[in-house]
Amino acid sequence: MVVIRVLDGYVRIGLRLQITGLEHIPRSGPVLLVANHVSHLDPVVLIVVGHRAGRRTRFVAVQEAFDRRGSGFILRAGRHIPLGGGTAGRTLALRQARAALRQGEVVLIYPEGTISSSGELPAAQGGAGLLALTSGVPVIPIRTWGLERGGAPWWHRRRVTVAIGPPVDLTPALGVSGRNRYQLASTLALEAVRAMQRPPRGAWPSGAHGGWISG
Repeated sequence: MVVIRVLDGYVRIGLRLQITGLEHIPRSGPVLLVANHVSHLDPVVLIVVGHRAGRRTRFVAVQEAFDRRGSGFILRAGRHIPLGGGTAGRTLALRQARAALRQGEVVLIYPEGTISSSGELPAAQGGAGLLALTSGVPVIPIRTWGLERGGAPWWHRRRVTVAIGPPVDLTPALGVSGRNRYQLASTLALEAVRAMQRPPRGAWPSGAHGGWISG
């Protein structure tokens, strides 16, 4: 928790953060968050978003992030879930993520599985859908703007917006046979993220849960 408070302080000082839809993250019980991945900084922001919702978020993150000096410390301290290479690495990560959900935790996964170099959301990978359908927990979409690569340098105190939506309806995937259902579920989750519109600037807090939260 000390690390999370430090990250929250960094975000308050270094970014102009606005959050909308925080009430869509349940205060208790298992939930799977799906989000767009635009930079190495967005996991820090989303950890803080979860913290402000009263939840501790565990990320499914590539092993390379654990191997870096700075991010590795944060990820290990937060008991985040490493995604290794190959079938064995993916299977182990999904098993650990399902175990966390069974224990009532919050898990975040990026449906596209990588950072987009163009700023556009690439095609979804099947892992998010597999985790969603086999765990049966609510799937909440999150979209972030303002942290894209090539944006303003950190000392300009970037304006960052995080929008959180209602649960994704994955029932169309249940009627599909075989592994195609997992790919469709991932696609539906990513489409829900893609469909979210950036809220207008200038809206400010209206309460602890709901409306805007800034800073």
